Amino acid sequence: MKNILKLFILSTAVTLSSCDDFLEKTPLDVVSEVDFYSTPGDLRASVNAFYNDLPSWSNTSVGFSVLPDLDSDMGIAENINSRLSGQTGIATESSNSVWSWDEVREVNWLLDHVDQAEGDQTEIDQYIGETYFFRAYYYFNLLVDYGDLPIFDKYFDDKDEEFLFAAREPRNEVADFILSDLTTAISLLQSFPDIATSPRVSKEAALLLKARIALYEGTWEKYHNGTAFGVAGSNGSAYLEIAADTSEELIDSGVFTLHDDYSTLFNQIGLSGNSEVMLWRDFNDDLGFNNSLQISWPNRCAYTREAIRTYLCIDGDPISVSDLYDEGDKSLATIEVDRDPRLAALIMVPGDLIKRDGSSTVAYIAPDFTTANAGLTGYESQKYRNIDIDPVTSDFTKNTSKVIMRYAEALLIFAEAKAELGTITQAHLEKSINKLRTRVGMPGITLGSITTDPDWPNYGYDLTDILYEVRRERTVELMAEGFRLDDLLRWRAHELVNGTTPRGAYFYDGIVNSDTPESNVTLDSEGYIAPFINSDPYNFDETKAYLLPIPSNELILNPNLLPQNPGW
Repeated sequence: MKNILKLFILSTAVTLSSCDDFLEKTPLDVVSEVDFYSTPGDLRASVNAFYNDLPSWSNTSVGFSVLPDLDSDMGIAENINSRLSGQTGIATESSNSVWSWDEVREVNWLLDHVDQAEGDQTEIDQYIGETYFFRAYYYFNLLVDYGDLPIFDKYFDDKDEEFLFAAREPRNEVADFILSDLTTAISLLQSFPDIATSPRVSKEAALLLKARIALYEGTWEKYHNGTAFGVAGSNGSAYLEIAADTSEELIDSGVFTLHDDYSTLFNQIGLSGNSEVMLWRDFNDDLGFNNSLQISWPNRCAYTREAIRTYLCIDGDPISVSDLYDEGDKSLATIEVDRDPRLAALIMVPGDLIKRDGSSTVAYIAPDFTTANAGLTGYESQKYRNIDIDPVTSDFTKNTSKVIMRYAEALLIFAEAKAELGTITQAHLEKSINKLRTRVGMPGITLGSITTDPDWPNYGYDLTDILYEVRRERTVELMAEGFRLDDLLRWRAHELVNGTTPRGAYFYDGIVNSDTPESNVTLDSEGYIAPFINSDPYNFDETKAYLLPIPSNELILNPNLLPQNPGW
């Protein structure tokens, strides 16, 4: 089968040393399985292909890359998010690009053959552990999209009717299957410092993925309890305990620490040696290991006013009550003054460098609205911007590394799981979130002394003060890293967006509109940029849009997949 060939393609997007003599091997239709899967190198060559499925920069054909989360309430790209707006844009007829099990079957093929390898057992265990990691990774993506799933724990072909017509299992049983895979992976994988070549999946990466998935399922079951999407009889606490325990194990291991400078985490070329980044992708255009795109600026996407207003003032208080926010948000030149420094790492303001070519630099003056969709909201991205320009590509960069997993997420998972369980203590905060605050010079959170924010987000339900702040911290720390939509789904947060339309910067500040005719932007009645004000507001359909539909042709082929997901 053609998809199995993927197992035999060396990963080139990730900098891995796995050349061996693979390209000289006999083709798959000739070589025997015993011949190929006989050495640790064979296993490495096979598992390398899965790394290509890890997140990369989104690929477009016109010279820009839409950043992660810039299709949510925190940011917008060229078009408003169709799922949040209620115009789902989801194909229900065809399964060409959805409900795909190719990757799971490829992993299962490899798992069915790994016991043939002989050699250094530690090395063999590493590659088997990576394979279990990737099965969990693929299954989790399917769980997020579809909920209940068939459980395929071994490879099967088109003659195995038991698997071909398998029924869906309840989502909590699927979650247990995924977590079991990760428990196995953790027992086999080497610790990050012991892996000879990086970036590879380590024991610590598997711990983080296990904690991430347990938090997702725990909060999903808690907030969807009693709805068509919930799990009968479960409030998610068992998964939240797993999330807390697993993230704490990672924290206590001491293998990773926070990088000292938040602002330089996301625009580096090469991440080897970074104390915080656990898994990443490097690119080298000169060697052909490029990201298949050129990241240009402005990149037709930008942050929303809601995102910017999430950041606290440096006194630790929200902007709704802090005296330090007397300038408000009506001047792009001063919006970062006395604010959480992570805001300065997020957006461009006048005086920031756009690019540096040798000793020559170009400074940012104002958002560029003169080309289609450039700037969009006025809050252009500083995060991921690499100012050192390749002279061959002019305004483009091709080699910026992609952070996939970092230690800060473990701290956030630990704090959120403890807060959701109602067992969080000041010691837990010092061990987790307050380390993130300290890194950027912000005051830590003190239980019992949290300032009430009259503008706390409306999730459709009330939270404890500490949970509001834990969610704020997660939003700020992980802004534009690909977590936001999943967070909205697991928190059952449709009320947060419904009835709203994304807003941007204040237009009449003497800087934003210095060279821009008003006709190039659309404003609301208060003078804030509102690119989609003439469109319908967000209208997330909570009766169905929390999960995607199983394509109708799949239901025809296998009626055991019924019932269809709620609302579809």
